[in-house]
Amino acid sequence: MLKLKEFYEKIPEVFKNKYFIVGFLFLIWISFLDENNLVSLNQQINTLEEKQEIIDSLENEIFQMENKLERLNNDRKELEKFARENFLMKKENEDIILIK
Repeated sequence: MLKLKEFYEKIPEVFKNKYFIVGFLFLIWISFLDENNLVSLNQQINTLEEKQEIIDSLENEIFQMENKLERLNNDRKELEKFARENFLMKKENEDIILIK
């Protein structure tokens, strides 16, 4: 019991203040025990960053597809090349040989 009293006396007065104790407990509660604690906030930020990267890559892919569509609509040779490569279309009297 004597050691406990000595330990209590060594604690600075500011840490014994009831307002400090309540404020400290409030910070602990908000930081770790609350539903919206720091850990879940960090996870949400990471998820948001991942989703933003996916959005950026999809926007880039959409831009590339729109450019390709515009080229296909404006250039007849490009359309023919696309049809031959993707749908194996051919001209009359022409044979297609696939090499894999």
